[in-house]
Amino acid sequence: MQRSLSNLAHDLVPITINVGEDFKSIVWKAQYDMDFNTECLFCFSERITGYRVEDEAGHSGKVAVCPHCEKVNAIYA
Repeated sequence: MQRSLSNLAHDLVPITINVGEDFKSIVWKAQYDMDFNTECLFCFSERITGYRVEDEAGHSGKVAVCPHCEKVNAIYA
């Protein structure tokens, strides 16, 4: 049986992360996803990096993080 992506999205429990929060790569089990060519909202670095993250409770999501100041800049799908 196949399920649509919209149904799968309802089954996933999102991770609670806020923009501006310090990036906790060890706690969140971070895995590199992609690079973004955009400025950091906090230190104006010219590049931010996307990670797939999962917390200790198994909640998952994707965040864009500045490699210089290590602040979460965005949450994306």
